[in-house]
Amino acid sequence: MELHYLKLFNSVAMYQSYTKASELLHISQPALSIQIKKLEEELNLRLFDKVGNKVVLNENGQILFTYTQKILGLVEEAEGILVNKRAYIGGSISIGGSNTPGAYILPHIIGVFKKEYPYVKINLHIASTDEIARLIEEGALDFAVNGGDINYNSCVYAEKLMEDRLIIAASTECTYAKKKYVDILELQSMQFIVHENNSQLYRMVKAFIDEFKLSTKKITMNLGHIDAIKQAVIANLGISLIPLSAIALELNIGLIKEIRLKDKKLAYPYSLIYNKNKYLSPAALELIKLVKNKMKTEE
Repeated sequence: MELHYLKLFNSVAMYQSYTKASELLHISQPALSIQIKKLEEELNLRLFDKVGNKVVLNENGQILFTYTQKILGLVEEAEGILVNKRAYIGGSISIGGSNTPGAYILPHIIGVFKKEYPYVKINLHIASTDEIARLIEEGALDFAVNGGDINYNSCVYAEKLMEDRLIIAASTECTYAKKKYVDILELQSMQFIVHENNSQLYRMVKAFIDEFKLSTKKITMNLGHIDAIKQAVIANLGISLIPLSAIALELNIGLIKEIRLKDKKLAYPYSLIYNKNKYLSPAALELIKLVKNKMKTEE
């Protein structure tokens, strides 16, 4: 017995009318009658008796109707489960972030994502920009958000997300922190605290020092983590260039002050990267979509 015939039979049995069943099934009444007749011929049993204008189930039809109700109910249940299965997003994602986006941006976005997709396990790897780029090339991460402006291998897809404002951060005790703007000559007397030499932030500071012809001797401290740099700035051990995303809290509560240069704005870019040859799961694609939405709107 074909499922199609059973569905037709079930409709006629429920409404006790070929006319009503044909309307609901969007099939002509003669065509419906022919299909039911084929089912009866296949079974070699009559299934309906005609009583006036109605067709009613005989004993054979009642037995078959009991089973079609169960069969079609199971089919509906299976379809519902499979539809939900398509909509279900689970599994695990391995993502990367260079120091600033990894520590100060991605955790908040992951929190939003987990509220909508609680069954997805997310592993976040934080490392230097170069290390994250290498892991993407090797296919060890599904995708990453990387800081700085570097050239990637041809196998890496890179899309610029936003430019963070780069803050010249100083202690509240710093003499120049009370001024609206400082000039280049005043920068000459300041000492710089920088990230480790292989980081993009270090390269940004170095480019800044070169642009304004400052002495590299002004770099008096290298620290391996932005939190350590912030603490050194708070302790008035020097100034540093730090992305706004990493220092927003300290600025808001007054622990750190921003030194401004007139007519000069500094920017630090973030890019979405992933290996073009790596399969991205539905969960990874959804998280990428959210990352792009959140970071694009924060420009």
